[in-house]
Amino acid sequence: MRKNLLWLSLTVPLILSLLSVKTMRVAAVETHDIAVISVTPSSTSVRLGELVNITVVVENQGMENETFDVTAYYDTTAIGTKTVPIIEAGENKSLTFTWNTTDTLQEIYATTTKQKDYTINATASTVPGETEIGDNTLVSTSQVRVISQYIAVIPESTVNPDLTPGKNFTISIYTDYNGTDVWGWQLSLSYNPLILQGVKVTNGDLITTEKHPDAMFDAGLGFNNTSGKLAVTMAWFFYTTYPIPLTSGPGILANVTFTVVDYGTSSITLGVETQLWGVTEGGYGDVYQIVSDWEPVGGHLLNGYFRNTVAEITHDVAVISVTPSSTSVRLGELVNITVVVENQGMARERFDVTVYYNSTLNATKTIGNPITIILEAGANKSLTFAWNTTIVNPGMYVVTAEAIAVPGEIDIEDNTLETTVTLKRAEYAPLPLELFIALIVVVAIIAVATYAIYVKRRKKPTIT
Repeated sequence: MRKNLLWLSLTVPLILSLLSVKTMRVAAVETHDIAVISVTPSSTSVRLGELVNITVVVENQGMENETFDVTAYYDTTAIGTKTVPIIEAGENKSLTFTWNTTDTLQEIYATTTKQKDYTINATASTVPGETEIGDNTLVSTSQVRVISQYIAVIPESTVNPDLTPGKNFTISIYTDYNGTDVWGWQLSLSYNPLILQGVKVTNGDLITTEKHPDAMFDAGLGFNNTSGKLAVTMAWFFYTTYPIPLTSGPGILANVTFTVVDYGTSSITLGVETQLWGVTEGGYGDVYQIVSDWEPVGGHLLNGYFRNTVAEITHDVAVISVTPSSTSVRLGELVNITVVVENQGMARERFDVTVYYNSTLNATKTIGNPITIILEAGANKSLTFAWNTTIVNPGMYVVTAEAIAVPGEIDIEDNTLETTVTLKRAEYAPLPLELFIALIVVVAIIAVATYAIYVKRRKKPTIT
């Protein structure tokens, strides 16, 4: 009897355990779980009216095939909803939502900054039987800034392998400002002269004699194709009496034509001098900046980009060695710092190399003048900087060489390299013994001779 009771006490829990596992397995098989695993906008900064593609990836983390809806939002406003007709267990799918930022026009215009950062998120609807719904919504880690009231390079990006060396292409400088108080503008820009050379700049359609006979256009000093800059160019309505002539935007400030001289990339960057001017009170008031480097706030000058290669080109310059002519010298001696720089990217680059030193006692100071060089892809070059230590305090110094980052460069950790140089006080060697004795003898002879002359002069003459 006792054996039967013992057997029951062992088998009953085992049977119940097996039933429990079977129940759990059935429950697991019937689990329903949908999740949004990524939300990615195609751009994080756009002009008002541009389209932004929102890519949403959803995943079926349950054990059953599912169908459900996915909605993408900017802040709390729906961009659109899409239905996933069927997604198998363990599968994920990518959905693309197109957001027309014109929808934000009234909201952007109402802000003093004429821009706004939007949070992008997506939500998958709950499927029947789903209990874990915390992962049905995901907020993108990247916000999207929508900007209005700007001055911009258009097209924003020119990527065209057909623009081979020798061909021309033209960009326009455009403002979206639609106010009626525009009086004039000025602009400057920079570019990579190894890839592009400026040819001409012409007036646009914003300030013209068709709008008012007193419209003026001044191309200034034009292009410097060595440094890659277009000097300040401007247009305005000349006036001698009030009201000041005005016009309205949007419109094109100027058109700029380049000749392509090599393969590669170039940023086309608007300078800080770039401004759009207006006049208050219908032309009777004050001149003010409608758009500038800091109006309405920073970030309203929108730059351009050029590339004439199929693949993206990497830009990377590096300092690969820094070698002093001596690591321990006396104050006042000249130390030559030899710096070897290398172009580890894929395009010819123009950049500056500087060398400077510092210590706990001295502020950072440069050694010599920066040297500007041009390096072909894969090439390196040795440069020498002369350090005159005459007015430097003694001590150990960190000497740093830096290759100034080129446009588009990402890997900048190898742009600097350090070495150390110790400066010691000048040491004076003792006089040789023979010379020391000779000096004593000379001093003694001079002293005896001097004394003899002194005594002779004091001796009174004999009276007869």
